[in-house]
Amino acid sequence: MITQIVYLTILVRDQDEALRFYTEKLGMEKREEDTSIPGSRWLTVAPKGLKGMEFALQKADEVELERVGNQTGQHFLCVLRTDNCREEHETLQSRGVRFLRPPEERPYGVVATFEDLYGNLFDLWEPRQA
Repeated sequence: MITQIVYLTILVRDQDEALRFYTEKLGMEKREEDTSIPGSRWLTVAPKGLKGMEFALQKADEVELERVGNQTGQHFLCVLRTDNCREEHETLQSRGVRFLRPPEERPYGVVATFEDLYGNLFDLWEPRQA
């Protein structure tokens, strides 16, 4: 029986560059860093205060390089929940995050779409109040 989603891996070209984007621009925090295996670095980030799932920022090897920036989109889209989509959009945009779609009213709430520094897509979602 599956009980929890723990990590979602995002392939990156450079872990330090990705760490700066996810912490400085998106406001997440670094959770884990382990370099005990030679030639390997385990690095995770997550929204501050979130318990449970974390993003694992995995350096792509030569075979995986073509998939960097092409992990999300038509078939897979990561949705990040927020209490105020418009306010968060303004904050992230002021930090240099590139939005493809500004906040829009939808039947299920307010949604804006942005991309990370590699082109992976994320929806920023504020659920409709009942």
